[in-house]
Amino acid sequence: MVDGNISLQQISPTPTPSEEPKKTIRSDKRQHSDDDGAWISSDEDLDVLPFLSVDEGGKVDTFGPSSALQGPTKPVMPTESPVAEHVRNQLIANAILQRQREHDLCYRPDVFGVPMELAKHLLDLHWNRQHHTFLLTYRPAVMRDLVQNGPYCSEFLVNAIFACSSKYSQRIEVRDNPVDSSSTGRRFFARCDQLLAEQSLLNSSSIATLVGLLLLGSTYNARGDTSKGWLYTGYALRMVYDLGLHLDYKATTANAEDIEIRRRVFWGAFICDKLQSLYLGRPMTIHLRDVHVSRNFMDTMEEKELWTPYVDPMLPTESMSPMSPAPTPIHSVSTFQQLCLLSRIMTKIINRFYVVGATAENARASLQAIDDALISWKDNLPVDLKFEPWSDSLMTSQVRPAPNVMILNALYYSLVILLHRPFISDGHLRSAVPPASSWKRCSTAARNITSIVLGYQSTYTLRGAPYLLSYAVYVACTIHVRNAAATERQHPGENSSLLSASLHSLDELSLPNVGVSKPASIIRKIMAANGLQLVSGNYPNQWP
Repeated sequence: MVDGNISLQQISPTPTPSEEPKKTIRSDKRQHSDDDGAWISSDEDLDVLPFLSVDEGGKVDTFGPSSALQGPTKPVMPTESPVAEHVRNQLIANAILQRQREHDLCYRPDVFGVPMELAKHLLDLHWNRQHHTFLLTYRPAVMRDLVQNGPYCSEFLVNAIFACSSKYSQRIEVRDNPVDSSSTGRRFFARCDQLLAEQSLLNSSSIATLVGLLLLGSTYNARGDTSKGWLYTGYALRMVYDLGLHLDYKATTANAEDIEIRRRVFWGAFICDKLQSLYLGRPMTIHLRDVHVSRNFMDTMEEKELWTPYVDPMLPTESMSPMSPAPTPIHSVSTFQQLCLLSRIMTKIINRFYVVGATAENARASLQAIDDALISWKDNLPVDLKFEPWSDSLMTSQVRPAPNVMILNALYYSLVILLHRPFISDGHLRSAVPPASSWKRCSTAARNITSIVLGYQSTYTLRGAPYLLSYAVYVACTIHVRNAAATERQHPGENSSLLSASLHSLDELSLPNVGVSKPASIIRKIMAANGLQLVSGNYPNQWP
């Protein structure tokens, strides 16, 4: 956990200032400083050709100009960037056509030995839940190549999808032991390990293997098997560089689908890298200075697609909540693009505040600029992607967006806390005179996270929520427990209610993500050290 050295000693009261942060408008510059002090240009205007190499067979590889392995770097493919409207339309049309062809898979008796009905169930869960978080799996290519044995799908990737989506299934048949919930998906995890060894998948890089490793890495972290999650994600991030995904191939290929997949996989990997760094409190792999990939995703077919929670046809009454939510646009592409932007700010927070050697002086020097960046991101967030159940605006408070939109908003507020938390009473970069508004900013953000997760819970239940939401709730709890210890040890009040509601949500989130029980245990230990008790009763869906 970030700042995992939270003291279990009693938390001393700290006054809560009322000063609000000032918004500062900063002009965009073509060049900006990365986190190591080097000046870099924007993602879109760099010539990456000197970092590409072409062998005698015409294969493009990523050996830079210092490499002894670099071949000629003259352009060997058309140089036009495939962003014309007709190319975008072609991708969207192909995505629709491939969606219509997916039913052809049902004529098969099985998928890599898994009975077709169960395989379809697990695939449907993946496309409904995990897929929309990071867009790692480009559906038209994965489903097409599953049938045609193409390069963007493999037995390893399919078993990784089955393993990761099993935790969202309520079917007994996904368990190796019907009475042991911990055996859920075990056969698929074991098959992935077997395929890695038998096919020597770690000896060469492919997008199918890379994506499978990222899916498994995130799932192992959520299961509490953090060493395996760390290692699998690490292998995948090495493959990002080996495949040259950190460089846009605009000058070397005109294949629009390849470019779309490379961009999505790179940014999905970039985000997974940062989230794992925060969750585990360990160094990240991909730095901003190495990021030269466009966020212009051309296939927007899923953007306006109406989304509803998955209902298992075999268990329809158990799968549906008492009040099924109305279909809502998924906004999959725009949400992912905003997550990409937010992950860049996340990188700066990690580099300035959560690395070995971070100092209070350097952190304070970066605080205002990063806070401005977060405020600017929030101000520029499209209204369709805002969820503020505490707001007076009907557009942002009453409308219940898709889960990925709720998670995006929760992640934003967790970053606000991570930015300001080091400076408050027992933060690891605290000083004698902390910034006046840091405590208030943390308290407001924590309150908002709790409102968001309660809105998620009342709309969709937390049974299908990803571990990313769990981390946001944990971060909120680190503030609620400080506030409750500072002001409500004898007489529980609002902060105690917020803490209890958030901790109850963490307990529910630990059902699909068993590793979440450890963060919940950390909060309970802090409560016990400060003589705090859980507040029982019904919790409101939001706090004003």
